Amino acid sequence: MIVSAAVMKVFKLIPAKMELGAYQMYQFFSKNLTYAILVGLGTLFVSWKDLVHAFNPGYVAVCVAAVLALVTSGYLVGKMLNMYPVESGIVTACHSGLGGTGDVAILSASNRMGLMPFAQISTRIGGAAMIVLATVLLKVFH
Repeated sequence: MIVSAAVMKVFKLIPAKMELGAYQMYQFFSKNLTYAILVGLGTLFVSWKDLVHAFNPGYVAVCVAAVLALVTSGYLVGKMLNMYPVESGIVTACHSGLGGTGDVAILSASNRMGLMPFAQISTRIGGAAMIVLATVLLKVFH
């Protein structure tokens, strides 16, 4: 759906009135419901018992190393491509979250909710590409 929406946007197949309406809906939800969504989804989808048991020094070190590697690589690649490196690092950090919910959490914490369309596309397409790549590599090396 995201790819088809992007194609429709590139070829200007969506009327300007509909684009404006979609933008206004996005603004409404991002300004008014972000925290409710974060709290609601956080309490529904996180098993608190498992979360408490998961915290140990090794797990925390792996998580910190993964997020630092994501942010650093996004920052450096963004800088090489003459993009805004901080924003590119933040969008890359969205890969470490819980999909769309993680995108909302990371972007709202960094006060960059305007990057949500980029984060959503990056998370969805990048995540799907990683799954396909991992499946191919498992077939090759197994």
